Amino acid sequence: MLTDLHLHKYLEGMLSDAENQEVEALIEKNPVMKARLETLKNQSLVLGKPTWQRVLLERGNRSGSRTRYTTLLPALLMLVVVLMVTQHWFAKPGENSTFTMSGGNGEAMELLYNSTSGWRYLDVGFRPGDTLSFSVRDGGSHHVAVYAIYGKGEGATVTRPFKDDAEKIFSKVSAKPVFTLAPLSQASALINSASHGSGTTASETSSALPSQIVVCYGNKPLTEISDANLLEILANHGNERGGLEFQYQVFSSGH
Repeated sequence: MLTDLHLHKYLEGMLSDAENQEVEALIEKNPVMKARLETLKNQSLVLGKPTWQRVLLERGNRSGSRTRYTTLLPALLMLVVVLMVTQHWFAKPGENSTFTMSGGNGEAMELLYNSTSGWRYLDVGFRPGDTLSFSVRDGGSHHVAVYAIYGKGEGATVTRPFKDDAEKIFSKVSAKPVFTLAPLSQASALINSASHGSGTTASETSSALPSQIVVCYGNKPLTEISDANLLEILANHGNERGGLEFQYQVFSSGH
């Protein structure tokens, strides 16, 4: 049974949502109580505004706040992610040294370097003197050779920081090799030499990092690949007509 006490609590927002719904259903069925509710509304003047009106407005504001939070918070989080990605990929020249796989006909290898926090992918913290390794991702056993390319175009210089050994094969369970790129002074000389006639500017080669690192691997011992042949494979994005007896992956620098 509805009483004035129930109606006062309803108008002042002291009931739960379930109780509010129950009161509203009873009011709709009882014209007398509906008229009584209107009388109480007119009598509940506080600070120039009826209590029921203030309560209903506050209810609407609370509902609106929940809607704004559930809509705006995910949008703000998405904006933060976009800004972080943008800062990473569009960093100033020389700030982003991340090497990412940009080509090749295989995907079984991953390059790693020994950072201060352990072995990691080649991120912005990688420096020319850091120790490198590679990780085999598939279930096969491979002969492996690693090439570092300084400069761009036909005048680029190719070095071999890790040469294939006919007696060694690598798999997921084998010991990881450890090697480095050319020393900083030697690398600087290489890329400065490679920049002449290749359209590469001094600012593009000042970091002493290779522009590309190429990992070649196969089931059989790798035949000696000349510098010219390797550059031709990269320029043509592999041998499109087939004929390559090995797989390769190209990791390009963003610097």
